[in-house]
Amino acid sequence: NFNDCAFVCVSGCTVIQNASNSAVGQAVIQIAAALGLKTINIIRDRPNCAELIDELQSLGADYVVTEEEVMSTGLHRVPKPKLGLNCVGGLSGGLVYGGTMVTYGGMAKRPLQIPKSFIFHNVTLTGFWLTQWKRKHREDKVQLKAMLNAVCDLMRDGQLSAPHCIQTPFHQYTHALQATVQSHSRKHVLIM
Repeated sequence: NFNDCAFVCVSGCTVIQNASNSAVGQAVIQIAAALGLKTINIIRDRPNCAELIDELQSLGADYVVTEEEVMSTGLHRVPKPKLGLNCVGGLSGGLVYGGTMVTYGGMAKRPLQIPKSFIFHNVTLTGFWLTQWKRKHREDKVQLKAMLNAVCDLMRDGQLSAPHCIQTPFHQYTHALQATVQSHSRKHVLIM
C-alpha cells in the first residue's frame, strides 16, 4: 500500500530490495520511479547479468548490484536507503539506515539474521504476509478501491507493466515448467 510507506519515504528517498528481477521486484522498480523514489536493486550473480541489469534499468532502476558486490564491497557508492524490501531473508537485514525493513519472503530458507548495525542504524523491522493483510483489510472497501485505482492509474499511464515473461504455447507446458524452475531462467507463461 502506497500510504503505508508514506511515513518512510518521500520523493527523492531511496528504496533497497533484493530479488529485484522477480515480479514484485519489477513492480517495485516501476512504482518507485513513478513516485520519484530511487531504487537499489540486488540480484544474484548469473551468466546473463549484464542483460538483466539493462532490463531492470529500462524499467527505471537507479542502481543494480549483485549479492556478491554487496558482500564484498558494500554499498558505499549508493544513497542510504530508508525502506528495505526483503524477499530473501537470511543475511539481508543490515542494509537500511534509519528506516524500515519489510520482510515478505524467505527464499533463502534461512531465518532472517539481524546484524548489530540494526541497532546503530535505528532500523524498524516488520513482516508482511499478503494473505494476512487481505484478511485484515477485506472489509475496508474504500482503502482497497483506492489502492486498486492507484495501480490501475499507473498501468493506464504506462508507468507500470506486467513482468517480463516468455509466452509458451500450451502444448509445450513441460518445457515451460522445466525452464521456470531453473534458477536463472525467465518465467514462462502458457498461452492457448
